[in-house]
Amino acid sequence: MTETSSFKRGLPEGIAAIVGLCIGAGLWYAHSMCTAGAAPASAKVMASPAINGRAQISAAAVADPMHAPLYAAAHAGRRIVVAGEHGVVLLSDDAGQTFRQARTVPTQALLTSLSFVDDKQGWAAGHDGVVIHTADGGETWVLQHEELDGDKPLFSIFFRDAQHGFAVGLFGTAIQTADGGKNWTALTVETGDENDHHLYAIFGDAAALYVAGETGLIYRSSDGGASWSTIKTSNPGSFWAGLQLKDGSLLAAGQRGHLFGSRDQGASWSEIPSGTEQSLTGIVQAADGAILVTGLAGTTLSSTDGGKTFSAQTRNDRVPLNGALSQAAAAPVLFGDKGIVGRPKERE
Repeated sequence: MTETSSFKRGLPEGIAAIVGLCIGAGLWYAHSMCTAGAAPASAKVMASPAINGRAQISAAAVADPMHAPLYAAAHAGRRIVVAGEHGVVLLSDDAGQTFRQARTVPTQALLTSLSFVDDKQGWAAGHDGVVIHTADGGETWVLQHEELDGDKPLFSIFFRDAQHGFAVGLFGTAIQTADGGKNWTALTVETGDENDHHLYAIFGDAAALYVAGETGLIYRSSDGGASWSTIKTSNPGSFWAGLQLKDGSLLAAGQRGHLFGSRDQGASWSEIPSGTEQSLTGIVQAADGAILVTGLAGTTLSSTDGGKTFSAQTRNDRVPLNGALSQAAAAPVLFGDKGIVGRPKERE
């Protein structure tokens, strides 16, 4: 996701009022302008133990977690982990039929992204530069990183193994760790005079890393993040999501329905007709290769040919979708500002 030097850069065109900024994934910074502050009236707030010398405030304990605003999801083995507003982390051990809150989360920051490397080790990132870590599949979390000075929200986190992780965010913010998150250092993704583009999604594998950003920019590193090249696509808007597919090809999606693909390790990108002008917020691929893209106004795009073509559908309720999580034996879990928006049914 991406743009110029106001936090409004990269937001959907035509949305001027601050109320409008509350809609959709990728708008996490703007969302906080609308929702930051007190936890919901139904929430209970408790003090957490001091971490790194600072007394932490636990995540809000919400009465109806299934309907809490949610912004990220990941698999921890067979468990589903979902995260969102006020530090809420939800867990499901029955393929998304029911969810419960994690026992200990030491922040009330809005959580925007999750990354798990196995069924135990995982990380979440969010506002205030927060990075939290779990070693027990999401049951309990500890704070690893926080930036309370200035606007430092993190929009995306990616661990390629249990030691090496990266997180990116507002105004070119990027950090990295080589020791599982115990220590984080600044990472320079973009150089030159204009090096403050918003960085919205980081993805890839052990061989290459990619960052999707503002004004149609994609950043690529083939040396573990030590150096980066910038690729300018023909997308006039921001990319809000990206994914490396099972065959190594790449997809990036964002504002006004723009969907791009690359089949040469990110060196060049071509637009793929999406069939919608709704902004796109997330991309997932199922075990059978099927691809699902989520978007605003209940938009979903599906592909069964490896991302070459997509068909667009719109949910009847037109609820904004912030993302999805694929499942092997059931339909994907869809989530957004309204929480979990439909429990999955077994595939026929």
